This record gives sequence, structure tokens and C-alpha cells, in this order.
Amino acid sequence: MKKHFILPALLCLLCLPQFIRAQSKIKAAVNFTYQPNPDEDQYNPRLPHKSIAVGPDAFVTLNHSTGGKYTLTKYTTELKQLWSAGIPLAPEETVEAFAANLTDALVVTRQLQGQNQVLQGYRINLKTGQHEQPVQLLQAPAKGRRAGVAISSDGSKVLAFRYLTDNSFRIQQISGTLYTGSLQAEQDVMYNLRDVAGILTADIQLANTGEQYLSLISDEMNRLTVRKYSPGSKQAKVMSVLVGGVFDGQKVYIRDTRFKLMDNGLLYGAVLTAEEKGGAYHSLKAVKYDFENEDMVFAEEFRFSPDYVRQVNALDKSSNTKLHDIYLTDLFLTPEQRLVLVAEQKYTEGGDNAPYVAKELHLFAYDRYMNHDWSSVLMKQQQAPASEGFSGISYSPNLQGNTLSLLTLETLSGKYDLYFRQIDTATGKATAPQSLNLGIPAGKNLAYLKAYTTWLTEKDIIAVIRSGKKDTGLQLSRIQIK
Repeated sequence: MKKHFILPALLCLLCLPQFIRAQSKIKAAVNFTYQPNPDEDQYNPRLPHKSIAVGPDAFVTLNHSTGGKYTLTKYTTELKQLWSAGIPLAPEETVEAFAANLTDALVVTRQLQGQNQVLQGYRINLKTGQHEQPVQLLQAPAKGRRAGVAISSDGSKVLAFRYLTDNSFRIQQISGTLYTGSLQAEQDVMYNLRDVAGILTADIQLANTGEQYLSLISDEMNRLTVRKYSPGSKQAKVMSVLVGGVFDGQKVYIRDTRFKLMDNGLLYGAVLTAEEKGGAYHSLKAVKYDFENEDMVFAEEFRFSPDYVRQVNALDKSSNTKLHDIYLTDLFLTPEQRLVLVAEQKYTEGGDNAPYVAKELHLFAYDRYMNHDWSSVLMKQQQAPASEGFSGISYSPNLQGNTLSLLTLETLSGKYDLYFRQIDTATGKATAPQSLNLGIPAGKNLAYLKAYTTWLTEKDIIAVIRSGKKDTGLQLSRIQIK
């Protein structure tokens, strides 16, 4: 069993304030008009990605403008605009999802109509920018839980669903309709979950072939259950495990979860647990679900030991004595089937107008057999005003082969800029942060819109930034790193 715990060496390396000035070039740039949506959740945005690559030489963006309107625009990678299509929204209508497939861009909205909430789907032709009248995907009582939508990674399947809950808002049933990427109804679905006690949260992953994976947290935040439903079948394959409980005399419960259906057809999950007394983080648990072979493969539990906490706090020069506000943010699977998990520290400093903060990244890697391979912590210092939330801070990732690249907006050694890092997923070793030397002006104006970042290659990036000695406004830019 191969294991190497490289935390001490990497912690010292990654906390150094020094950076490298990278050679980068803005190959093309066009003006970009941005109007923040006051109804958008700045802490948990529903649209983490507002730019999608559509083929090798084009991408589409979804941008909010005044009057409750969203505009979908297609560009070439040389930033030539091919078409622009407006999607007018009614009052209190919000965009819930944005995706694309081979022929269309898909936008799903939610609107309150009397006593009901309604999900509608817009299908915009990628060649012409034309769209027809929206398709009503789902109607559900407005008093219930917020209706949801899941879209497969290739945009060929769409699932619109609603919850049936008891008086305590615990989930008892989920029902909805499965659609094709052209928004044609394929199948009504219904998941009877009354045999699972106390479901508070449910995550749905939708495969390109239509399989639905339900990940349920139940038994007072102690049990993790995953059910797989195949198209045309009402029977589910079920895998369940008790994650919380009493360990080493400590009552432990599930604090956070993250699931992802990978390109190899397998579902992977990660769970952060915390101690009931005091709320300290207890451990990280990862699992691979192989429904074909009816097997759950568990990784070795990673304990957040006192020594681990001391080292992290020492790097941050903090007086805190425990980890806080750590959330699972990403799961990646490399060509060698190595699983890489990322957890980020992010929080607000308290109060209605308090700044938003994004700091350390915790990385964990497991080999194809789910043996723990390496772990590291990457330190960063990011802060934004409440009006911006996490729109410009946190990180934008990209996995190419065995290299995980990260793009961040930071101030390091007094230099405010976009910074570029690369992590070798085979070893965990990371490059020092490289300043792209874009001349981003420090000030009160929004400097970077993370959701519009599109990775063409690991060193060829589309991004919305504010650059130059004179503040000429936001620009959609193509940045090449040498």
C-alpha cells in the first residue's frame, strides 16, 4: 500500500509570500458590461459557471443586465461575437441552471406564479442564437421546499424535481420529470424515501445515460445513503453506511458532503465530520460507489489531529486553536484514476456588510484503490466587500492530465493581481504562485469575475478582468501564459 504524507514540507513551501512574475500576454480583449443581480446569493451562488466552452473554438456566456434580463452571447476564442440572445425574466424569476450540449444552450428559470413555483426551460440554438417559447418543466407548491434541477455533464439529460416533506421539512419523497437535452419529456420519476428516517438533505447527480444517483443524509446527520435509479425502472440499487456515531468517546456527525459523477461512470463522495461537543472538525471520509459490482470502496479516514490543526494555524499566524469554516468544494479524477479532493476555508467576518474571506485550501489525494496518497495545504489570502461576495475571490480550477491548475485574485507581497499555480496530482508538489502581471488596478471596483473563467488549455484562459494602468472597465480577455 503506497502512502506518503507530505504535509509538513508542503505547508512550509506554500505559505511563502514570494511569487514568480510569469510571462503572460493578453491576446485579445473586448469590453464587458456587468450588472450584478441583487437577488443572487453571494455566499452560495446557483450559477458557479456563467461561461461554457462549446467546441474547440467557441464559448457562450450568460450575463445579467438591467431590467431583469439575461443575455446569452456566443464568442469565438478570438473574442469575435457571433450572436447575442436576450432572455427577459418576469419579476421574482431567477435563473437556476445554465448548461450546453452539442446543439443548444440550456437555461432553466424558477418563477412564483400564485401559489405555485414553476421551473421553465429555455433552449437556445448554438448556431443561430434563436430560441422558442420556454418549456414548463415542473410545477410545485410554493410553500414547499425549493424545486430543483439536475443536468448531466454533457447537457443531454435534464431532471426537474420537487420534494414532498413532513411538517419538520424532512424529505419523504422526490418526484419530477426526466427530459432530453432538447427538453422533450422522457419519463416521470418518483422516489419513495419513507423507509429512510429523517432525511434533511438530498443531492442528485444525473448521468449522461439518464441514471439518477440520490445521495441522502439521514438519521440526524449520521447516515449516508446512495440510491441509483435507471431509466424506465422504479427499483433502486441502494448502498448505505453509518458515518456518524461515537468514535474514541466523541459523538461525531456529518458536517459537509460533496458528490460527483465522474467520466468513468462511477460516483465518488466525500464527507467532513465534526464533533458534537464544541463542533471541532473530526475527519474526512471518501468513498467510491461501484454499483455495477455492488461495492463501496472506502478510503482510509483522514483525522484532523491536533498536530495537523497546529501546523495549519501556524501557517496562518492565527490565534485560533481549531479549524473553522472549511467546506468541500471540488472532486477531481485524474487519468490514472487518482481522486483529488479540495476543501476551502471561506466565511464572512460577521454583520450585514462584513467582508467575505477565502483562505486556505486543503487537498487530499487517493490512488485508484482509494489508498491515501498525499495531502497538502495551500495558503492564500483573499477578501472582498459584501457587495461582491465570492464573485471575484475563492479559486478557478482546471484539471489537464495530471496537472491541477488554479487561478486566484490575491495580493501577495503588496502586488494585486491574478495568480497562477499548478499542482502535480501524482506527488502533490505545487509551483510557487505566479503573478500574471496584468496590471489590475487595486481599488473599489470589481476586478475579476470568477464565474466567467473558461480554460481553453492549462495555460490559455478566457477571463473577465479589469486591467491596465488606467481603469477602462471590465474586459473579456484571452490570457496566454508562457
